[in-house]
Amino acid sequence: MLRMADDTLAFLLELAVYATAVRFALTRWPAGPLRWASALALPVGYAVVWALFGAPGAVLPLHGVVRAVLDLLWFGSAAVLLRATRLPRTAVAFAVLYLLTTAGHLALS
Repeated sequence: MLRMADDTLAFLLELAVYATAVRFALTRWPAGPLRWASALALPVGYAVVWALFGAPGAVLPLHGVVRAVLDLLWFGSAAVLLRATRLPRTAVAFAVLYLLTTAGHLALS
């Protein structure tokens, strides 16, 4: 039961990374084609990286320290983007949730 809750939280955090990338693009650029292009390109870029290296069925799955670095960069970048869009409390909450789910994965594995 705990494992399922931890996996669900991890999945929701992954979705939040994509939403954060879109929010960043839509709030940081002036109206126009650059705004919309970046709102599409950022989450697609995240999706490609995750599909290649981070997803459970990744093409080139990473393990050990390299996987930990990917996770830190992946979820850490979302916290940075939240802070950049002037949501510092949300950025801290996101980082804390990431640390909790990481601790949960380590404790349950």
